[in-house]
Amino acid sequence: MDLSLPLRLRQSQLKPVIALTGAGGKSTLLFRLGAELAAAGRQTLLTTTTRLWTAQVDRAPFAMLSANPQVLRDELPISLRGYRQVLVARGLAAEPGKLQGLAPDLVCQLAALADVDAVAVEADGSRERLLKAPAVHEPAVPFCATHVLVVAGMAALGQPLTTATVHRPERAAHLMGMAMGEPLSVEAMTRLLCHPQGGLKGVPPAAQAFLYLNLALDATTPVEAAAQRLKAARQLASLALQAPGFQAVLLGSAQADQPVDEAHGRVAGIILAAGRASRLAGDLPKQLLPWGTGNTLVGHVVDQALAAQGLADVVVVIGYETAAVAAAVQGRPVTCAANLRWEEGQSSSVRAGLASLSQNTTAAVFLLADQPQVSPAVVDALVQAHRETQAPAVVPVYHGGQRGNPVLFDRGVFGELMALSGDVGGRALLRRLGAAVHELPVDGDQPRGIETWEDYLELRVAPVVSSRASEPGV
Repeated sequence: MDLSLPLRLRQSQLKPVIALTGAGGKSTLLFRLGAELAAAGRQTLLTTTTRLWTAQVDRAPFAMLSANPQVLRDELPISLRGYRQVLVARGLAAEPGKLQGLAPDLVCQLAALADVDAVAVEADGSRERLLKAPAVHEPAVPFCATHVLVVAGMAALGQPLTTATVHRPERAAHLMGMAMGEPLSVEAMTRLLCHPQGGLKGVPPAAQAFLYLNLALDATTPVEAAAQRLKAARQLASLALQAPGFQAVLLGSAQADQPVDEAHGRVAGIILAAGRASRLAGDLPKQLLPWGTGNTLVGHVVDQALAAQGLADVVVVIGYETAAVAAAVQGRPVTCAANLRWEEGQSSSVRAGLASLSQNTTAAVFLLADQPQVSPAVVDALVQAHRETQAPAVVPVYHGGQRGNPVLFDRGVFGELMALSGDVGGRALLRRLGAAVHELPVDGDQPRGIETWEDYLELRVAPVVSSRASEPGV
């Protein structure tokens, strides 16, 4: 996929000002962003607040070099209307072969021009190393930045901490808590990239921070080395998302035609357990029916969700018999969201679950408290499919071509889910999305819901078969 999709530039009406920091592929990604934004119809300013190689000028359709801010303000709109993508720099730098960048405040002045629809700015220097630790004066991120993309080269993994691999290695050693010459581990790299004086240094308060892990894979990369690098990058992404700071972690190769292979974010599981279901159990909610040894139906579904590796949070929406259902999941690391309007139907529980999520949640998997056959493997497969596609919705397709539960929805459609009313879930939204819905083949039968006593008795004694996704790569 391209960069614009996981950065959510397509949905936003905001003028993006994207600053690239870190090391290991910034310049390549700068020009990639410029091409994507221009192709999407945005007149795009490309620039730097540090330095660029003069040889890179030809990577933009047109370049303007001037040390006069007024000339830039006057001429840039004209050039953008003609070329849609313009590289701007102050002029030749004292360092041979380099262009001198613009002051950060001037970048913001140019970004404010009516003819500028988007800005991508390289805001850090790294001496072409794979990693870096910023000095006191770095990075030079414009205050108007809306996005900061922190770049790191995964080829540094296992390499010794020296000047050959890391720019400012002494500073990096201090932030990572390691000695010079030690091999760089996933944990050490995570500490550097997530440190407020490391990868997250200089991110404006209003900006969203993203981490880009450059795998630098191509046809010459040995298969085993590529697999190990991808595995390590996934591990780093998981560790990075356990701390605040990054909205998402992107995995890919900057030189590839599609620079993002996977986009990892914080995915929540929402278990709908607010209804009464009086036709089955009288005054007792069916989610409180015994299941297994010393467990309940809702407790079992919660345990399945917690066993999934891809969920950062689990929310249980409760309504009827609130205290009793909450007690049934007590002691588990979940959040209970009270739906005071549960009698209005399932849509009210969908809204209550979404309202309880943190702002940095990137997607949500909806599970039903009366479907005990849903396995953690299917939940993880949905999450992985979303990482690879960023589809607005991911649905499992079981034997016989039947769509079923659980269903994952991207945060881009949360607004439409919040607008639902009545006793409906997301089926109407899935119909509207049409071909944009990603269908995930699953090797197993569709999970059954418990609607009658016969269902309950039959499923309670039947073995639970762990369905698995049959899609390659998950």
